[in-house]
Amino acid sequence: MRKFLLSLSLSFITYCSNSQVTFGLKSGINIATTKGLIAFPKNKIGWYGGGFAIIPIHAKFFLQPELLYSSKGYGVNQRNPYNAPNPNYRFNYICLPILAAYKIDKKTSLLFGPELGYLMVVREVFPDGDNLNVSKSYPPKFDVGLDIGISYKIFNKLGIEVRYNYGVNTLYAVDAVGNGYGIPNGANRVFQIGLNYTLIK
Repeated sequence: MRKFLLSLSLSFITYCSNSQVTFGLKSGINIATTKGLIAFPKNKIGWYGGGFAIIPIHAKFFLQPELLYSSKGYGVNQRNPYNAPNPNYRFNYICLPILAAYKIDKKTSLLFGPELGYLMVVREVFPDGDNLNVSKSYPPKFDVGLDIGISYKIFNKLGIEVRYNYGVNTLYAVDAVGNGYGIPNGANRVFQIGLNYTLIK
């Protein structure tokens, strides 16, 4: 999957270098949780960052493919038998959203489309800062979701964007010997808010 995303990204860059495409950078905050991995997950704060391109299609429509590093995951809400602080679980992805956009007006655009992801690492992070690599407990590497959001230009090059990522049943967990547990169709749920800065080609 990693090779596929790299190949797709290189093909996209080659295409963009020969067409009228605008590039930009973006970064922001993830408010993430999951469905189906544990009974009572809670939100965790993460971040995302990367680049995007704007490919004009029509006066009102454009495509907005992106390449992002995105920290998703969940927090733990249950009390544990030792009354110790609960950890958060960080699911760090390389993501490739491929969005279609509709311009409501000169400043506001609606965004919608699929998001593909490759899981790089999962870390169990404790309040004191200690963390463990627990990637083997979450075997699925390929993630699929749907994004819907809205983007607003504050200034000519600077904008703000709000987006929701609805993951599609690609997650499950295994125990130390590889047996699955919990609901076998877990998914990511992520609310994002951040800034984007458009560069002139």
